[in-house]
Amino acid sequence: MKLLLKFMNIKKIKITDIHRIFVNLGPGKFTSLRISLSVAKALSLANNAILIGFKSKDLINKNYKNLIKLNKNKSLIKLVYSS
Repeated sequence: MKLLLKFMNIKKIKITDIHRIFVNLGPGKFTSLRISLSVAKALSLANNAILIGFKSKDLINKNYKNLIKLNKNKSLIKLVYSS
């Protein structure tokens, strides 16, 4: 969480500026995925942001712009949680 807050501070991003959160659903190490999903879910619930899951294979050559393209095509998983 410290790293995320540091990144947001450097980029001058406020939590209220976040409207959509992309989170990796795997494959990956179980604990890492569980922690990142928990942080993403907490930010999503606190800020009423849309939470979208993607698979590691969706990141072609670490090109995050591909996620936005896939999201527009409705190819990613919209995660829904109730509080």
